[in-house]
Amino acid sequence: MASVSATVKQKYLVDVMLAISFLICFVTGILKLPGFVRFFHRAAIEMPMDMITSLHDASGILLGLFTLVHLYLNRRWIASVTRKLLEKQ
Repeated sequence: MASVSATVKQKYLVDVMLAISFLICFVTGILKLPGFVRFFHRAAIEMPMDMITSLHDASGILLGLFTLVHLYLNRRWIASVTRKLLEKQ
């Protein structure tokens, strides 16, 4: 197995957490859509909306925090690419 630097591991972990929080937020957001249950003709299904709302809210906050950490960890690359793009004009 190839060795990976601590920075790469850190960025990978943040990206994995970003993906997980996004998926939870996305799925619970779809479940919260008005008419979702009717659309799939599952009127008899009782969904635990309190739990879905709590998951949605918590994952949204985590998504925002992990996004900020992701941007912070990649700030040098973002600045470098921005400079290169602005120089070419």
